[in-house]
Amino acid sequence: MREIEIKAHASDPERVKAFFTSRFGEGRSVHKHDHYFRRPGESIQAFRMREYGGITEFTAKRTRKGPDGEGNEEYEFRSFPDQSDAAIAFFHALGYEDFFIKRKDGWEWMDGSAHIELLSVNTLGFFLEIEVLLPFDSSSDEEKEARKHILSLLDEAGLEKSDIENRSYREMILEAEGGIQGKPYTC
Repeated sequence: MREIEIKAHASDPERVKAFFTSRFGEGRSVHKHDHYFRRPGESIQAFRMREYGGITEFTAKRTRKGPDGEGNEEYEFRSFPDQSDAAIAFFHALGYEDFFIKRKDGWEWMDGSAHIELLSVNTLGFFLEIEVLLPFDSSSDEEKEARKHILSLLDEAGLEKSDIENRSYREMILEAEGGIQGKPYTC
């Protein structure tokens, strides 16, 4: 799947939450714990292990960044949550290193194909993430329509284009924590 996503700083999360709650209902509580791994000596992640909602999900992405956000190709599979420790040991045995930890807590809503999350991320503050998943073979017109829908939701929620954050959470977390020291960051 291709992920068309925009994330933006939400300096007034209560106002943003109130908007989406009034439009789509209470929403669902979100708690995600992401453990990122990298190859030795590399400064980018190889893949992510996410624990949330009673499952453990493994994801590798290829990312394309642009002025209007990022687009990702995702490859993923799931396992049972009691496999997390075994999975970490397995990846370490394969030579992967711990990179950093990301925690997201907040709320989520759906608007048709748009998945909306208002999340507190580590110590970085609140962010509004809006994404639409498209098949790999979707057209550029479909991608433009998805991006247009996302930008309209951002605008309706009272956020500006200047609130859009093009840096990855990885970049922001590592910047806030001062780089890599050979162990995962747990902000």
